[in-house]
Formats: sequence, structure tokens, C-alpha cells
Amino acid sequence: MVDDHAMVREGTRMLLEQQDMGCELLEAGSYAEAASLLLTHGDIDWVLLDLGLPDSTGMSALVRLRKEHATVPVVVLSASEERALVLECINRGAMGFIGKSSTGASLVAALRLVFSGGVYLPPALFDRTASAPAPLESTIMTARTEELLRMGLTPRQVEVLDLLVQGLSNKLIASRLQLSEATVKTHVAASLRALNVKNRTQAVFALAKWSQAGEIRWVCARE
Repeated sequence: MVDDHAMVREGTRMLLEQQDMGCELLEAGSYAEAASLLLTHGDIDWVLLDLGLPDSTGMSALVRLRKEHATVPVVVLSASEERALVLECINRGAMGFIGKSSTGASLVAALRLVFSGGVYLPPALFDRTASAPAPLESTIMTARTEELLRMGLTPRQVEVLDLLVQGLSNKLIASRLQLSEATVKTHVAASLRALNVKNRTQAVFALAKWSQAGEIRWVCARE
């Protein structure tokens, strides 16, 4: 967890312990500390990132993490839940966005979701009041395979889409699936066309909306 407020880090640690989340929380108060931990601990599964760090302003910490540690998923923790900010974070490769105004129960639910490989987005983005997360299960291959196949996607394209919404670049997807980058680009383009969206950000929002509604209700995020 990368946050310059020790009280926030300690509160999160206590919450995780109380809920028996079964994880070890490493704390960093700056980007430099986080980078050091990532280098010395090769088994870090997630980074929970606050954008307001003393040695990294705005989106720069997220951009650097996605560039320097591209295989480690990043979830943004922020006091602001402005739509434009959430959109930019997702577009920059974040796998989720959790508002610090969330209740303890909502935070735990959100973290359980992202730790299991899902994507969490603030419910307010979907213009409805909700106390539970607006989830996007990253295991869409098992949860929604039939629907996606009926929409015209191939099994390989579903695999590519699954990794795409998790924030992996085309290059990393190609490496993970042992495909050429050109082939991945072709699969990405086909997947976006099938979902009637233009980019990864819109795909994440569309799939989250679908999952929240429990049915196929594709929506394009307006940027």
C-alpha cells in the first residue's frame, strides 16, 4: 500500500487483519519506498496506490508503476471519485479505483474483489445508489464465455479481452499468450468492435455495467 498518511495505512492494515483477508500488507509512504519494496520483494501481487504522494504528483506514480513494473496490477485509492479522474486512471492501466470515502465494509468488499482478480469501479459512476461494489469479474472466460462467443468473439479473443481489462499492454498479452504483438492487436480490435466500444477504458466500463446489471447492457463511456 502506497500512501503518505501513516494513519490511513495503519487503518487499512487493521481492517485487513480484522476481516482475516489472508494477506501481508507492505507499507510505503512515497513512490521511492514503493519502488524499493517492489525490487526487494519479487512476490508482490498488488499495489494499492494513492495518487497524492510527496515525491510523485498526479498520474506520474501510476504511469511509472505501469512502465517499470508492468506485470503487477495497480488499484488506485483516492479521496476524489471524479469521473474524469477514474477514466484517466483506467486508461493509464489501473485495474480498479476505490474511493477513500468508502465504508469499511465497502472497502473490504472491493479489496476481496480485486484480490480475486476482479475490477472495482465506484458505483456512483453508474448513476445509481449502491453500497456494494460494481464488479467486473476478470474471470470472464468462465463467467460469460457463452455470451461473448455468441457475440462473435473466439475463445482466443476472450482470453485477450480478459487480460486487456486487467491492464496488461498488448506486448505483455503477447508474451503471456505466446502470440505476436500484431496478432494481439488484431484480437483487441475485434473484441472492441464486438463490444461496440473504442478503447480499453470503455471496455472496462461496459463490462462492469454488464456485470452489475446481470445482463448484456453495453454502454460506451463518454470521455
